Amino acid sequence: MNATVRARLQSTWMMIGLIFIASAVLLGSALGLSALLGIPVGDMTRDPTAVAGVSIYVGFLSQFGIFLWVGAAAVCLFGAAVLPASAEQRENKRFLLVSGALSLVLGFDDIFLLHEAFFPHIGISEMTVLAAYGLFVLYYLARFYKTLWRTEFILLAMAFGFFGLSVIFDLLEPGGIDPYLAEDGVKLIGLLSWTSYYFRTTLVAVRMNALQSETELAGPGYSFGLTRSSRLEALRRGAHRTAPR
Repeated sequence: MNATVRARLQSTWMMIGLIFIASAVLLGSALGLSALLGIPVGDMTRDPTAVAGVSIYVGFLSQFGIFLWVGAAAVCLFGAAVLPASAEQRENKRFLLVSGALSLVLGFDDIFLLHEAFFPHIGISEMTVLAAYGLFVLYYLARFYKTLWRTEFILLAMAFGFFGLSVIFDLLEPGGIDPYLAEDGVKLIGLLSWTSYYFRTTLVAVRMNALQSETELAGPGYSFGLTRSSRLEALRRGAHRTAPR
């Protein structure tokens, strides 16, 4: 066997194994649910529009929202994986990790209708689930408020505000406007704000860490979320400290 191919196999065998394990778990779950609930396997493996026999445009905005949830989660988790576990970056790394997990949980809820259908089906009311989400968000804001304050938090505030409006429209169903347009329209704005915030925050975090690693000029307070003038000032201070005397 070619030495290059052998080296690549040695470096990727663990990932190959994880791929097959994850595939086996998902396919096994589909087979188990099919046997337990009497659901055709195809209902869980095919596209929902094909199973339901509806037009391809059905659920257009909902499907688009899935990309936004997954995109936000992927960006945050990638940033958490890239940032080093150093003392300077530990809090930023933890923030992105929790943010990615939060995006995944909310995305799963949106995709599989957890708070609207699944949890009520097993005896947990929709309001209880929403209250649990709200409590965790409050903990998230309190735990990372210092980090959030250094970022473009206006975008995140917009996201929470429009998500809140979506919940209100869902519960109250105001008259004078299509209830689905009201609920899903403001949720879309919230999702775009959410994904934009975490994309920009992660981008700045990774860039700042790369700049810090390359120049070795930044002080211990050099973190993401700084303005351009603040970054330049930090670089000037670092250059002054390291200049030969």
